[in-house]
Amino acid sequence: MIEDQKVAVRASTLLRDASLFRLLEPKVLHAMLLECTPIEWNKGDTIDYRRGTQYCHIILSGRLKVTQVDPNTGRSMALFLLKDGDLYDLFSLLDDKEHVSFPIALDPVTALRVPVRRMRAWMCEYPEFNEMFLPYLGEKMRELESFSESMVFHDTLTRISNLILKHVLPKEVVKEEVYYPVTLINNLSHESLSELIGSVRSVVSTQMHKLKEEEIIMSQRGHLVVKNLEKLIKKSDFFT
Repeated sequence: MIEDQKVAVRASTLLRDASLFRLLEPKVLHAMLLECTPIEWNKGDTIDYRRGTQYCHIILSGRLKVTQVDPNTGRSMALFLLKDGDLYDLFSLLDDKEHVSFPIALDPVTALRVPVRRMRAWMCEYPEFNEMFLPYLGEKMRELESFSESMVFHDTLTRISNLILKHVLPKEVVKEEVYYPVTLINNLSHESLSELIGSVRSVVSTQMHKLKEEEIIMSQRGHLVVKNLEKLIKKSDFFT
């Protein structure tokens, strides 16, 4: 449990805008977080999925990539890219069964651990939390639906364009040049990008190179930015 009140206050501040917690009164959120245990993972750490039947983890900072791996080929596919305010493991929380996945910390990750039984109890004790849980669950289900549709109907260029557009931020003007920063996936390797769209690194590298050649995207201080948003939209299936 969080014994330091300052840690609970900091956690409350980080989560107050998260979709799963934003409707909670500050004192309610604070009381919930006091039941949690702070935990940290280093970049590159793989989390034991078997803990998912015992604990839920509320991510405060950093990114957690949840992957599935084919034991025969070793090929991996990312089901989710979790960020601050997200839960792991949502599946085990719902059905109390092991969700065989391989969560990997892409950054140093700070999280709060809460027993699954308490997370379920919160849904009864705090109606506002229960009210927000179903839309959050629906959001994650739609992500899986969108991923499966894209795998069937779209080529790699369309999928990578869709992925970038999903994370584009409002434009910035630097020295009269207009750029659109990219969040969450902005500094991922081509290997990780390929896992997120169900492709392979070599194909993603080729398509990313083409987008750079056409001056649609560029790397700015090691971070991905969009240089021509209109052209990128044409490469995608957005607004079609």
